[in-house]
Amino acid sequence: MQRRFTAGFAAAAAAALVLTGCSAGSSAGDGQSEDSLTWAMWIAGKEDKAAWQEVADTVQTDDDVDVTIQGSPFNDYWTKLRTQLSTGTAPCIVSIQSLRTANYTDVLVPIDDMVEKAGLDLSEYDQTGLDGMKVDGELYGLPYDTGPMLMFYNKDIFEEAGVAEPEPGWTVDDFEAAAEELKAAGTPIWGTSVEDIPLESMILGYNGGRVIDEDGGLDAENADFAEGLDWIGGLVEDGYATQASTDPSADDNAFVSGDVAMYSDGPWSIISQKAKVQFDLGITTMPSGTDGPSSYAAGSGFGIAKQCEFPEQAFAAISTMTNEATLTSLAEQGRAFPARTAAQQAWYDNAGIDGVEDALQTALDDATPLPGNKQSDQLNQLFAQYALQAVNGQTSGKETMSSIASQLGSQ
Repeated sequence: MQRRFTAGFAAAAAAALVLTGCSAGSSAGDGQSEDSLTWAMWIAGKEDKAAWQEVADTVQTDDDVDVTIQGSPFNDYWTKLRTQLSTGTAPCIVSIQSLRTANYTDVLVPIDDMVEKAGLDLSEYDQTGLDGMKVDGELYGLPYDTGPMLMFYNKDIFEEAGVAEPEPGWTVDDFEAAAEELKAAGTPIWGTSVEDIPLESMILGYNGGRVIDEDGGLDAENADFAEGLDWIGGLVEDGYATQASTDPSADDNAFVSGDVAMYSDGPWSIISQKAKVQFDLGITTMPSGTDGPSSYAAGSGFGIAKQCEFPEQAFAAISTMTNEATLTSLAEQGRAFPARTAAQQAWYDNAGIDGVEDALQTALDDATPLPGNKQSDQLNQLFAQYALQAVNGQTSGKETMSSIASQLGSQ
């Protein structure tokens, strides 16, 4: 999974790598045959390319099917995929984010019958990861990673300010008390983000407000969500949090540079952030002010395009690509948190961060999948335009969400 604004769904703004090519004996112009399939994946650099090539090689070894990767940088991936799907040149195997699954049900094959026929035990997958691949109760992919939104924190800043480190399960009251102490010591507690999953998770934890309901329906004028925007706006006004920025990496950059004590991100970024920061990295849960879920979870997986002429071979391939051995190998390399529960300990061992297992397990227990919606991409764009104004004190949360609703046609 890369944060949509970097991803995980690790940064996606790496050098563009487009890996194309068709194996000998492939059919038509799409590079597909019974023993040679194409796979579309976002690729974020040489190390990323090498890791995913190992996954493709595993399919060759286990299933005797040659899988050719078509790689694109994350931000280009979705545009290229839609073009391929609309021109009849789609790959057989499609990498998909849980947040975007609802946007692709018209071109992906529901795989429930294939799962049953193959006798695949879905109980071995993390339930939040599976739920993220479902739309209207139908499964459209097998997840390879999952994870709840978390709070990354700078242990050095907390120690120097004499503020107790935030423990998993902490509350909004705890968060606000720490914010006051850290402000007195000269550092805002939180790097504000108006990107979808960190913003929506922060408000979900605060008061349960949500603009996408459990069934994926849009509720853009949700009063609790508007109230949550006003709460974040109050944090900014009081100097407890930074002003929101049009730069989607501003919160991340402020954290790495030590200008804020905390920011929100997912487990997909933990390993890369540990290597990047020059301080002791801590991980805890999102603060919760309600008895309900305190964070959203999201993830990514592999589905099968309707255009694929060999769905059974593609299903065998994605089963191998998400089996315990494959995901354990990815976990040992520091890839995103695996959607196979048996592979998760390998990820914890590789992370090497004190308290990360407790924080992540607590967050998983309290998290709820963030459903996709066919307008979720547009919603995220509108957050960047309108929610930014709300948290920076230029409009109220109610006015902001009314403007967003009108743009989405929700009024």
